[in-house]
Formats: sequence, structure tokens, C-alpha cells
Amino acid sequence: MEVVKLKEFKNIEKLYEMWNEEYGFIFPITKELFNKNVIEYGGNIYDESFVAIVDNVPVGFIIGKTWHRELVVGNYDKAGWISLIYVKPKFRNMGIGSLLLNKVEEIFVDKELETIYLGKDYYNFFPGLPVDLKYFRSWFDKRGYVGAYDTNDLIKKVNEKTVFETLVPFKDGKKYIIRRACIDDYNGLEKLMKKNWPGRWYLELVDYFEHGGTGHEYMICLDENGVVCGFCKVCDYDTPLILAGYSLNFHGRFERIGGIGPLGVDVDYRRRNIANNILKQIVNELIERKTTDVIIDWTNLMHIYRSYGFEIWKSYTYYEKKLKK
Repeated sequence: MEVVKLKEFKNIEKLYEMWNEEYGFIFPITKELFNKNVIEYGGNIYDESFVAIVDNVPVGFIIGKTWHRELVVGNYDKAGWISLIYVKPKFRNMGIGSLLLNKVEEIFVDKELETIYLGKDYYNFFPGLPVDLKYFRSWFDKRGYVGAYDTNDLIKKVNEKTVFETLVPFKDGKKYIIRRACIDDYNGLEKLMKKNWPGRWYLELVDYFEHGGTGHEYMICLDENGVVCGFCKVCDYDTPLILAGYSLNFHGRFERIGGIGPLGVDVDYRRRNIANNILKQIVNELIERKTTDVIIDWTNLMHIYRSYGFEIWKSYTYYEKKLKK
């Protein structure tokens, strides 16, 4: 067996095909998704990811990531991520997974990083270890990874019978406009993000427009003075994945999927029914588009979204490992 860096491996499609042979029925990784989360990521990903090969055939791989963007999000410059790791069943319990993991961890230690996360990376496949793959928990436990609490992807089956009633009145009695954004709304969206969510959500907005987004995938709320005071990312089955949020990651399981998230309201405009009305209008528009399933990704706000008919679809456990200084 040999282990090579991802940059030395030419048949990248073999990696997600290998994954899909076992998990494609539950977490299908399409070529478009792999390109977005790996190929488009940039930085040193090709030097921080490895493929295990036996008799010229790939039998396992690991995708490691470190932060390389000019904008630092939280403590991301001190973090490393295991975006994806996989070994074929017949080659498990032979030390291959441990070897792959050790190679990535050695790089993270050399870079003096502080924490390794399973998932949660920028352009992530998962926000943590999928509960569906819970039998791998003990494997990570033995290697120093610690599981914390869970987060969830939610789902709602929709059709013409599940349309929400007329939007509720805004609590302050003022008039607001909720509509799809356009190119001209970029400055307003940017101001909103920088004020309230200057990290990951802001960077996602910048990336969205840099990749050719027109604003259509953002539903916005404007006050009486035209100030953007709330937003929600909304995508459907026609949205290119490079422009979509994580809610469409596993679109391969659905015929006509819609995705919602993130959603946020300016801190100075909360408790006025703005988020309530944005969400209702989005779902109604997706129903008009003949969407069959709506996903809200990576959230713990169960008490809120259950009232709109959303249920848990998938759950993930946050796992991390502290590196010794």
C-alpha cells in the first residue's frame, strides 16, 4: 500500500464514487458537490489531503483543510478540519484510516493549530459526524476526539395544501417589503452582514456574488426607508451548487428540493415578525415552484421551526480534538 497526496492523484472522481458505493443512498456526493467542497476550496487542500492506494486502486482517502482566506472567521486561522474520511469496508481494521488521519494531524501540528474539527469546514459536507454513521464514534473517541452536542438538518414535505396563510402583521405597525434581492442590493446586504454577522455569513455573501450570483438566492426585508434589515438564503433544484447553501448538499436524494438558510434579522429590528414573514414567503414561493421537499440545514432552533411543520431529517454530533501546544 502507498499513500499519496491528493495533488498526485489524477482520478479524483474515483474518490466520491468510492464513497457513493456505500453511502450514496443516504449521503450522495455528486461531482458538482465534490468540486465545490474540494476542488474550489483552494489553499493547501491538495497538500493536506491524501489517498491510500493498493495495487493501483484507491481504497481510502481523507480531505484535510486549513484556513487560507484573507478574512479570518472566528478562530478559523487556528483550526484544521477533517472534511471527509473514508476507507472501503474490506480494507478497514488494517490501520489505513489511522495512517490517513495521522498524516493530516501531523500537518496541523506543524502549523501550530489549536483544534481539529470533524466537518464544520468552509464548503463543508457535514457540520459534524453524522448520527447515521454513529458506529464510527468509538473510532474517533480512541484517537482523542471528543463529541459534544448535536445539530440538525430539518425537512418539510410541501405541496399546494401546505401553503402558509397570509403573512402576519409586523408588530411595530410599520410597512416592510419582502422580496428577492438583485445586484443593486449588494451594498445593503453587505452592510447588514458586516453589522450583525461579520464572519462566515458575510464571507458566504461575498463568495456568492464573486461566483456570479445575481442576488436572486437571497430573500430580503426592507424597512420604510429601503434599509435591508433581514435576509434568508433560499435555493431550489435549479440553483447551481456553487451558489447554493449547505441545504442542497445532498440534493441527489430528491427530485425537486428547496433549501433555506441561513436566516437572520438585524439586531435592531428583531421581535417584529420579520423572520416569521420571510420564512413563510420563502416556503410559499418554493411551493409555487413545485418543490416537494424543503431542507433547513445546520440548526438547533427546533422549537421555532417545528411550529412551521419542519422535522428533524439528519443529525450530527460536533466532534473536536485539542492539539497540544
